[in-house]
Amino acid sequence: MVGVARLLVSAAGLAPGAPLDAAVRCCDALDARRVPLTLLVGPRPHPEVAAFAAARRRAGDAVLLRGTREAHDGGRPYRRLPLLEARLRLAGALRSAETLGLAVDGFAAPGWAASAGTRRALAEAGLDLLLDDAGVHRLGPDGVRTTGVAGPVVRPGQPASFPGVRLGRRRVVEPALRHLTVDVATGVRPLVEAVDEALAADAIPAVPAALVGPAGRRPRRPDAVVDPELWSTTA
Repeated sequence: MVGVARLLVSAAGLAPGAPLDAAVRCCDALDARRVPLTLLVGPRPHPEVAAFAAARRRAGDAVLLRGTREAHDGGRPYRRLPLLEARLRLAGALRSAETLGLAVDGFAAPGWAASAGTRRALAEAGLDLLLDDAGVHRLGPDGVRTTGVAGPVVRPGQPASFPGVRLGRRRVVEPALRHLTVDVATGVRPLVEAVDEALAADAIPAVPAALVGPAGRRPRRPDAVVDPELWSTTA
């Protein structure tokens, strides 16, 4: 019997002004569907972005640190970043988040790939939840991926929303994880349409920590209320 897919929705591109307004609209749409959002926040976020992310985290969403420096060259350096440099960058990024009162649940490298050195630095810092191009993973003490849920990163509007996985000549079922991601500056309507498609296929929404256990935080209750302080325009 084919298992039920899990749905993870992530959003990047958070910045003051129009992008943050778009993120609020995205949260409103997902709240109405009881779908939590995973916010990908850069290493030195604007205070407004940090306040927004912290408030949404209190409402049940997840916050992942996306990268450890503002200029990341499309994410390519994260594929080969050595351990010592990864430690230094990560320490600075986490200090910046802490200064703004923003707790993070895990890490998502730009380009959706992280080197062995980056993974080990994350584990050493106690940030052992990793989101990459293969799925969601819990990292062991040495940074090796342990438990996880596999599934590719999908951007709304791609021709095949959730392509099946192939092993040799045999076509296998759809991946266990449907990870939809969007840059909020590009608009949220395609994302919402893709979310509706996934929900119609009975995918179960979740935040990353709930997928790989042990869960660090409880998922949002079905009857959770998000008040205006938590950046929802429809609450």
